[in-house]
Amino acid sequence: MMTCTKRWRRPMMLTLLLLIPLVALTGLPGRTESVSNSRAIAIPYKVSINFKVPKRGAPRSTAGGASRGSCLLDSSRLPGAKMLTPLVPPTRLGLTVADHPSFFVYVPQSSAQTAGFLLLSDDDTEVVYETTFALPTQGGIVRFDLPADAPALQVGKQYHWFVTTLCDATTGLSGSPTVEGWVERSTPDSSLTKTLQKTLPGNRPTVYAEAGIWHETLSTLADLQQTNPRNSKFLNDWRDLLQSAGLSNISTEPLVDCCKVKN
Repeated sequence: MMTCTKRWRRPMMLTLLLLIPLVALTGLPGRTESVSNSRAIAIPYKVSINFKVPKRGAPRSTAGGASRGSCLLDSSRLPGAKMLTPLVPPTRLGLTVADHPSFFVYVPQSSAQTAGFLLLSDDDTEVVYETTFALPTQGGIVRFDLPADAPALQVGKQYHWFVTTLCDATTGLSGSPTVEGWVERSTPDSSLTKTLQKTLPGNRPTVYAEAGIWHETLSTLADLQQTNPRNSKFLNDWRDLLQSAGLSNISTEPLVDCCKVKN
């Protein structure tokens, strides 16, 4: 019996020693509260981005926002296959404050190596800019920055833009999948300008989203993801933004490195 008692005495003593600091802490409400508060502060929270569509007239009727094609491998008979899709707001008209904005399009995995970008006047009678660029081999969301040598967008004027994946270089645009959207350059009011000046870069996409500036909401979030690839907040904000604009089906698609203008 003595042997058995000695065997159990050491674990009991260790348990008591471990309990003493806990008992002491429970007698100090101020210390436990500070520990609890410090943990609460350390827990990160996600700020959701919800794009607010501005109250302005929508562009005239368009042919549609997405298109299938034989060279798009995702555009198969499989259920849930994703099509070539432009990243545009519900009205299909995206506002920008830049004279040379960025355009985003989801491109499924494709055998096409080249895409065409076309920018027309609002009545589709004038070609403002036209070029081709190289596509990545993997599927994902690509970004096309309007080059500096392209004509600057004029304030208050709407433009009709198209992206076409060139499935067959011999046939050109004929039969190739095409998507479209509209863009209008606006002048930021003094309130938005002042807010942006005092806002940290990580919070600027939210400011643009609340102001209804579509293109800068996308481009600033894309920049943040590129420079902070390990920050999950920017990835979550990107997905929240696309979901709020009715683009849930491509909200989890990756941003892929693109697009080099071909000479």
